[in-house]
Amino acid sequence: MKKMNQILIIAAILILNLAVNISAQVSDEYVSKIKDQLKKMDDTFDGRFPEYTIDGKYKYRDKVNWLSGFTGGELWNLYDLTGDEDLKNRAIKHADALIKFALIDYTHDMGFIFLPTVVEAYKRTGKEKYKKAAIKAAQMLAKRFNPNGNYLRAWGKLGDPKKAGLLIIDTMMNLELLFWAWQETGNTEFYDIAYKHAIICMEQSVRVDYSSYHVIEFDPTTGKVIKKYTHQGAEDESTWARGQAWGIYGFANAYRFTNDKRFLQTSQKMADVFLSRLPEDNVPYWDLDLSGEDVVRDASAAVIAASGMYLLSDLSNEKSKYKKIIKFNI
Repeated sequence: MKKMNQILIIAAILILNLAVNISAQVSDEYVSKIKDQLKKMDDTFDGRFPEYTIDGKYKYRDKVNWLSGFTGGELWNLYDLTGDEDLKNRAIKHADALIKFALIDYTHDMGFIFLPTVVEAYKRTGKEKYKKAAIKAAQMLAKRFNPNGNYLRAWGKLGDPKKAGLLIIDTMMNLELLFWAWQETGNTEFYDIAYKHAIICMEQSVRVDYSSYHVIEFDPTTGKVIKKYTHQGAEDESTWARGQAWGIYGFANAYRFTNDKRFLQTSQKMADVFLSRLPEDNVPYWDLDLSGEDVVRDASAAVIAASGMYLLSDLSNEKSKYKKIIKFNI
């Protein structure tokens, strides 16, 4: 039940982000409703970091995790759309609250936390405190890189041998922070780490048929692959829907920064796999190898994939194909 509630929260957050991204297709009235709901949610959180709900009530955490930058990002998105200064002020509060976490060493999710909040605050205000914090966060992410295998460690505290060899496909979403830091500083180490990780993820996480593994375990000393399995999918050889969606978006984004056409092709092929396994209403089963009326759906995977395909529509020669399939009753 805990896992299900968390998925539903994530779905709501990501659906809101997609709604903003395709705002030209929705009415002002709908945007106004989203804005009001977001403010109510922000008031409920009151500076705390939500993680999941139990019986409709949020549970909070003291330390940030991958969800902790989402509300701030939504506020910036809706500020751009509406010009509502209250949204801007709220977003700045989120960015300010996250600055002190720039040096955390227990997660690869620095991009999820800092890109939609602190980086966006810097872009809009030009204040150096935001730039410095985001670059520190990128440096902490870069420290997770293991040249023995060319991967960014996903989980666990730096220096702790437990989980030191684990790569997960989710990390593709965090590479943009490294690419941004490279552009801001001119330090090519950020670029090289992001590029090398994307290559190894493409080679190891993406199967020959362009479905995907969730977890790749390396020997952290030799860089040899030990095994491939899932942490959140149904089976080791099945395809976790949200992981496939991370790949669609992540590889398209990697192409945007590198112009390596292999990333574009990988994203397109992964999108084709995702689309081929959708039920009629386009909301995927939580694992793409499952089906049936009783199988839980994952709206978050649908929205991540749609966002990735929206990006693909701008990057590929098949613009109409990818825009046509973004059909959600939001």
